[in-house]
Amino acid sequence: MRRVLLLVLALALAMPIAARAQAKPDFSGTWTMNAEKSDPPPQRGGGGGGGGGGGGRGPGGPITIKQTATELSITSEGRQGPQTLTYKLDGSVSTKPGRGGMEVKSTAKWDGSTLVIETAQDMGGTPVTIVAKRRLDNGGKSMIVETTTTGGPNGPTTRKVVYDKS
Repeated sequence: MRRVLLLVLALALAMPIAARAQAKPDFSGTWTMNAEKSDPPPQRGGGGGGGGGGGGRGPGGPITIKQTATELSITSEGRQGPQTLTYKLDGSVSTKPGRGGMEVKSTAKWDGSTLVIETAQDMGGTPVTIVAKRRLDNGGKSMIVETTTTGGPNGPTTRKVVYDKS
């Protein structure tokens, strides 16, 4: 009887911890790039492409994220005004127009508490894949986006960009 009671007590204590560890973070808010913590710092004027998921391209201005149970929308200020990219969080394909009318396809899925957004696009006849891994740090005060790009003119590249919540 004591063993059963101890087992029930241990399970009761472990369940909330396991549930909290698997909870999906909410990225909603306004985020400002922290150039000092970003490694390497984003290049200026390098352009963007259509679907890095706010992975550190462009001028480094603030981004605004809105998240629901089913979608994540990232709004940033581009050369032609605000640009919003929306991703479905169920792993299904999100399609949006890219440069020159080319189609950009993205999938977003959870890997534990990390949101992984994989984007495939064609850049001048060359297939390019961008994988952005987004997670919260510092008690939700920082967001880290690690972006790996394969294909394209620069070959494989990896970039880590840190954002601070405004």
